[in-house]
Amino acid sequence: MTNLLEAAPPGARSTAQSGPGQLLIELELSAKSIHHAKTIARENVCLWGLDELATDIGLTLAELLTNVMRHAAPPTSHGHPKVSRCLVQRVPGGIVVIVHDDDPTLPQEREVDVDSLDGRGLMLVRALAADVTVVPSPTGKDIVAVFTSSAVSVRAEQGLLT
Repeated sequence: MTNLLEAAPPGARSTAQSGPGQLLIELELSAKSIHHAKTIARENVCLWGLDELATDIGLTLAELLTNVMRHAAPPTSHGHPKVSRCLVQRVPGGIVVIVHDDDPTLPQEREVDVDSLDGRGLMLVRALAADVTVVPSPTGKDIVAVFTSSAVSVRAEQGLLT
């Protein structure tokens, strides 16, 4: 795997490792680190030949990480920033995005006033992804978003995929 995130925001610890069809990211959450994660995810998706999904996956990753930064309970030890771990994985027919945080509280969709500037993140993710699932884990929760590729489906129908 290649380390892709050499220039982390000052004072922040972030890593990204990419291999064939897989991107792992661990980052201390800030607006800048979320932007970097979004960019790296989009570029990897394009490298995997699924350009049509790149924008939606980048936006989904940014929304989910922003939700962790804003809504997840702070770490129990003082002075430590919120950290999230992400996996973007190429799977047959598309891509799976998993965002993990250490807060076991499950996200809640809420009614949003038409004039509100925020509160639509999870609703947006559900609109972009083919499926979204929240999975409690022993160390918090995972939010899993599945994206399907029409290009992969067409190639499979034409017998071009093995």
